[in-house]
Amino acid sequence: MSEDPYFDIANKLEGKLVKKYGLDGVDFRYVDISSPEVLEYIDEVSTIVENRLPLPYVSINGSPVSWGIDDAEEIFIKIVNFLNL
Repeated sequence: MSEDPYFDIANKLEGKLVKKYGLDGVDFRYVDISSPEVLEYIDEVSTIVENRLPLPYVSINGSPVSWGIDDAEEIFIKIVNFLNL
């Protein structure tokens, strides 16, 4: 287990998404909010800050799907439900 619990959640979530949608059907990215890479996601960061949303935060194509949930299975269910709308 890594020191970053969100990284472990992301790994579990990515595995579930790839299993359901296939390797080509998932473009999954985990971004550490303290890394320079986060600047590529400034719109999502603005949403998190402006709305005081807790981490981990999950969005699909810029739309918030889940925040503050530490269970990969619960996040997975929210993603599947979001995609089935």
